[in-house]
Amino acid sequence: MRKIIKLLTTITVMFISGAYIYGQGMQTSLFNDVDKIMLAATESQADVLSPKAYEEGMEAYKKAKDAYKDDGEISEIKQNITQAGGKFTEAIDNSKVSAVMFANSLSARKDAINAEAGSFSKDSWMEAEETMKDAAEELEKGDADDAKEKASTASELYRKAELESIKANYLTNAKKLLEHADDNKVDKRAPKTFNEAKGLINQAEKELVENRYDTDEARYLAKQAEYKASLAMNIAQQEEILADRDFEAEDYILMVYEPLNTIGENLNLDLKFDKGIQGPVSEILTKTNKDAFRISSLEAELYNSKMANQNMTEMLAEQQKIQENMEGQLSEDAVQAQKRQQVLQARIDRIADIDSKFDKIQQIFNAEEALVFRQKDNIIIRMVGVNFDIGKAEIKQEDYALLAKLEKAIGTFDNASVVIEGHTDSQGADDNNLELSEQRAAAVLSYLSANINIDKSRFSTTGYGESKPVANNETKQGRTQNRRIDVIIVPTIGDTTLSLGSNE
Repeated sequence: MRKIIKLLTTITVMFISGAYIYGQGMQTSLFNDVDKIMLAATESQADVLSPKAYEEGMEAYKKAKDAYKDDGEISEIKQNITQAGGKFTEAIDNSKVSAVMFANSLSARKDAINAEAGSFSKDSWMEAEETMKDAAEELEKGDADDAKEKASTASELYRKAELESIKANYLTNAKKLLEHADDNKVDKRAPKTFNEAKGLINQAEKELVENRYDTDEARYLAKQAEYKASLAMNIAQQEEILADRDFEAEDYILMVYEPLNTIGENLNLDLKFDKGIQGPVSEILTKTNKDAFRISSLEAELYNSKMANQNMTEMLAEQQKIQENMEGQLSEDAVQAQKRQQVLQARIDRIADIDSKFDKIQQIFNAEEALVFRQKDNIIIRMVGVNFDIGKAEIKQEDYALLAKLEKAIGTFDNASVVIEGHTDSQGADDNNLELSEQRAAAVLSYLSANINIDKSRFSTTGYGESKPVANNETKQGRTQNRRIDVIIVPTIGDTTLSLGSNE
């Protein structure tokens, strides 16, 4: 009897487990595609840029989920899934248009998020979010004028929320740290750093008053003030500890070398300090920059290898199809397979040609002039050697020779499209930075047009302002890297008008 009960129990457990696994598999099968579309919509900020379509998509998605949990009709579940997918796709398409029109508002929103306005300035943040939603909904209705007006108001509200948040978050913390340092008489042990923190707080407050709607510099100063106040306390603490150890000057100097030596060992560098620390620091920077460039190159090589492997796999499949269809004379399928194989071979040859030309372009510039790397099939030339004066867009005479090299690099590809991008750091007003980046990109194209014989129809310019940083805007070196001109060469891969995936 016990054996029978045990057997029945085992069968029941297996049945329940099997049903659960089947149910999970069914859910994955039903919702897999719409989950991907929903994720893409979220990543494109569709909840902000196309709220109506996004919300309708979420409502349909929830209905599908609820119906599935309640063992509803599969047809009803699929209908809601289809509706959700359609609305999410619509929201993604809307977001592409909205992202351009609302670029300034999105930039202001991003700054407010970075300042944690949702925590430190809740009322202003919520008002800004509601206004931004209204703007996006107006655009969804087709009313661009009202959308622009509301987006402008949203930008101001985001700036207000950011300003309040910076004061509440960064300055308040910095002042508290400074008060704590003062109570512990840190100004006696670390007077320079302590006074520097006080000065930074004063500068930040002044900056907030004078540039109410451009808080990048104020935020940076506030963060630096907080850091300096904390650093002053740490210096005072370390000074007290070291005083008890009766250290001499030699001990202090060797302590400075220790962390650099540790970094050098991890980078496989044999650092020497007999001529000071500047040499070792330069070695470390050179090594890390080379490694970063090497990683970028390896990523491009990996992509090229994957594409070559994919093309070869497709070609072998087409070759197999030709052999299977050879019966005295070529069938229609075999003829089509041959054509597709020819397209694939042309593409493989074209990619090999791009690889060869990419290597040639890399040889044109040295590291101080430009960084050359790949993003899939595109070649990016980052003109690090072209420097503009602050707030200016005029090409300097000292950059003429480098721009001549750029022309040589572009000329390597006869029919490629070329996009010249302008970028700035985060200092200054967003609108001004966007305009300045556009002017700088246009200045480069204007110089090329005036001095070199180019086909203008292949060229275009765009400015991104501060929206696409490649380094930390909180450091001087990072801001220098972000003020840049990127030239993107977009090669043609060849004739792809014949469908490679069609078997018809």
